Amino acid sequence: MSKFVGIDIVEFEEIKERLSDRFINRILSEREQVRYYKMLSTDARIAYIAGRFAAKEAYTKVYKNFDHSLNFVDVEILNDDVGAPYIVSKYRPEDIVHVSISHSRNYAVAVCIME
Repeated sequence: MSKFVGIDIVEFEEIKERLSDRFINRILSEREQVRYYKMLSTDARIAYIAGRFAAKEAYTKVYKNFDHSLNFVDVEILNDDVGAPYIVSKYRPEDIVHVSISHSRNYAVAVCIME
């Protein structure tokens, strides 16, 4: 079985510099925004959007290219009942792509693996 891997790391400071309504609307889907806006802490919001951004970048690296431009809001990083992230994508919904996101004090890192 072949596996394809993508990984990305995002610095929180970069997100803080780019943070705007336009950026949020470009990166987060409507369902992701619901969770984002429920967070009261600015630090939690920064970590959340950094993790989603890293995961979506890692997702693109799994495929290397698409038939047409990838829109980040069409790739959702949601959470299951125990909080683990999973991907819902309009691009290749039949593919099984696993995602893991981790945070440190200043960074979010994500890895995607497609089987």
